[in-house]
Amino acid sequence: MQVARSTAPRDSRAWQSALDRALAAHDSEDAFAHYPHVAFAFPSTSPNPYSREYPLLNYRELKEWATSRGWQVRPAPERAPEGEKYSPPVRFTRLRRGAAGAGAGPRYH
Repeated sequence: MQVARSTAPRDSRAWQSALDRALAAHDSEDAFAHYPHVAFAFPSTSPNPYSREYPLLNYRELKEWATSRGWQVRPAPERAPEGEKYSPPVRFTRLRRGAAGAGAGPRYH
């Protein structure tokens, strides 16, 4: 899944919209997103103690957002590149119809 790199890092709404479009266009049960892209869309409000180019991820907000769109979300450390264990890709798994929370928002097929 690709999110436009031209999106400004500090514009979380634009990153959320790009992520939403990418998920809507995705046909399989699982989709993966790069950690920085998801962190730009859902930045933590906590101060970042690390000197990274991207913020920490607000997992609670991401989880609520994904569930409302019919996706379960969790880290995918097994897909992390060497040396990136603290910023693994994010796995989106399509919720089955009728799963808890799946009917809360628009459905994408």
